[in-house]
Amino acid sequence: MVWGGRRPPAPNRSLPRFAMLSDWSVARAAAIACAVIALFLAAWAISDVLLLAFAAILVAIGLHGLAGAVTRYTGCPPRAALAVVCLLVAGLLGVVAYLFGNIISAQVRELFHRLPAAWETFQDEFHLRGMVDDLMRRAEAAATPSGATVLSAVRGVTSNIANVLVGIFLIVVGGLYFAMQPHFYRRLLISLFPPQHQDAAGRRVDGIGQSLRCFLQAQLIAMIVVGLLCGIGLAVLGVPAALALGLFAGLAEFVPMVGPVMAAIPALLLALTVGMETTFYTLLLFLVVQQVESNIISPLLQQELVSLPAAVTLFSVVAFGTLLGPLGLLLATPLTVLVFALCRPDDNCAI
Repeated sequence: MVWGGRRPPAPNRSLPRFAMLSDWSVARAAAIACAVIALFLAAWAISDVLLLAFAAILVAIGLHGLAGAVTRYTGCPPRAALAVVCLLVAGLLGVVAYLFGNIISAQVRELFHRLPAAWETFQDEFHLRGMVDDLMRRAEAAATPSGATVLSAVRGVTSNIANVLVGIFLIVVGGLYFAMQPHFYRRLLISLFPPQHQDAAGRRVDGIGQSLRCFLQAQLIAMIVVGLLCGIGLAVLGVPAALALGLFAGLAEFVPMVGPVMAAIPALLLALTVGMETTFYTLLLFLVVQQVESNIISPLLQQELVSLPAAVTLFSVVAFGTLLGPLGLLLATPLTVLVFALCRPDDNCAI
């Protein structure tokens, strides 16, 4: 068929690709976008549950790593090795609580007993007493809490304590469940991917598990070393509650950058009750310990186990703490390790 002796015009091949999409393709793309957004919003709504699950996975990785070591050295089955590890960990915690519980609790009570006096000494040393008292009077005049406000605050504190206890229970029990059947949960996760990508997904999951295992090993060593150095140093300096402060410093080391600062504050306040010279040496002790941890311990551990850039670690702590609250702050470093493991280039991995 011709038009006026000429051939009909050919289809315009220069149209954009999206102009030639069918209505079905557009609807399918819109449905996928809506599903992705819905999944993101659902994950954000249950972010606390997901963080608890991630913490339970960390516990499971630690238990499974210890059970693997027991299996290698004794040859017992994995389930029996896990049971042995759980009994050893529970027994170790029981022995520590029995032998040092009274000492630690007494020093913690002394810590809280001395902190108000330390704060008073701090105000006197830096001539802040009048300023602080004036600010407190203005704050009380601006907002005197009513009975309902006090009752609401008490309920809030009680609810927070209950949430912490429930969270610890879920983390411990969930970690045991994950550690008992790691291969089942691995297969379940990999099955979510298309068949052509499941091998790559398996390699990626194994790489993430190895990265988190190395992180836990490095973090445990750093926490033990920092806690021992701080506790021994504070005891030599004569700072009250040195054992409790060393324990707190070791635990606070799990949160990089922020944890050491938080651990130094009560130690400096208690050192003020002894004298300014002790306070100066206490500050020097924490600076030296952090320099040893940053320049000797961490480089050695990073060379052998896991490596994270310092700037990335710092901003990840701030970012996760801002977005996800206290639990995000506590898990900021392992979450950063997870993100690095997910984004690590792998020529053999398609995801």
